[in-house]
Amino acid sequence: MQTPFTQEELNSILVRENQLFLNDLEERVQSHGVFDHPVLVNMADGRYSRDFIKFFLCQFSRHVRVFTAALSALLGNAPDFKSRFVLFDNLYEEMGRGDYRKGHFMLYLSMLDSMGVSDQELQSLPPLCSITLLNDSLFYAVTQKPFNVGLAWLGLGGELTIPNNFPYIVEALKKFYSDSSVDWSFFDRHGGRDQMHSDDANTVLALYMTEEDRETIEAEVWKSLAARKAVWDELELYATEYK
Repeated sequence: MQTPFTQEELNSILVRENQLFLNDLEERVQSHGVFDHPVLVNMADGRYSRDFIKFFLCQFSRHVRVFTAALSALLGNAPDFKSRFVLFDNLYEEMGRGDYRKGHFMLYLSMLDSMGVSDQELQSLPPLCSITLLNDSLFYAVTQKPFNVGLAWLGLGGELTIPNNFPYIVEALKKFYSDSSVDWSFFDRHGGRDQMHSDDANTVLALYMTEEDRETIEAEVWKSLAARKAVWDELELYATEYK
């Protein structure tokens, strides 16, 4: 989608300084443990079992289910039409770009169904505490905190992790479900797009944050990454039961 911001707005001194700060922060957070997490690496290396892969994906569905609600809340909290317009591209893509069947959660359910997971089985699985905390923290950030904080959770604290994390899951699926006709549509829609969504969030953030916001923004990004890492940590504890 074409940016509604003018070159004059994008090239202001404050915006350029904010963008440099965010670029530096993006580089520094790559050292966080949510990236290249052992549970993801071990899954991709085939060190767990087929049953664990299914358990992992069923649990993660709890976060996929609520993501569009959190994103919608963030758009509703946007300060003006321009910022809402830029972020809408993310929501529109998550919602299937006009095709309900291609909404990301619907694609995720289709993938689970192709793996033999029924809706009844999915609903009967109690959610992990870490996923409940991640979802609650995300909703708190986008509904109760300033708009810039919600952006930090969305972009550098969320979308940025996907291009690193998801390829490990895909590799595990290929190893353990090679005999099944897995519906890959959900993962086909993720990767480069998520980096673009993170970049869009950073652009809006650079335009709306002040120099005084930077310390808060950095703290919130690390908090979001920690909440996501906690999910992988808890899943790693369960992995030993499935070896």
